[in-house]
Amino acid sequence: MLWILDIGGVLLLLQGIAPVVQRMSGKDPEESFFIVNSFPGNEGLASAILILGGIALLSAAVRVRRARKG
Repeated sequence: MLWILDIGGVLLLLQGIAPVVQRMSGKDPEESFFIVNSFPGNEGLASAILILGGIALLSAAVRVRRARKG
């Protein structure tokens, strides 16, 4: 079941980082489907929250794996 944490973490990271990368490369991220587009005016905050959530899920999966190895 740890793979669910891994997949969720990666998806949150992608949803948080991709709009920032698109904006930096000069493309309009509003034309793409990103969760942050649901929060007009707060895209930066939404991206940061998604990135932190992804990091938290991935680090939780790593901690559980280490605890199981003993």
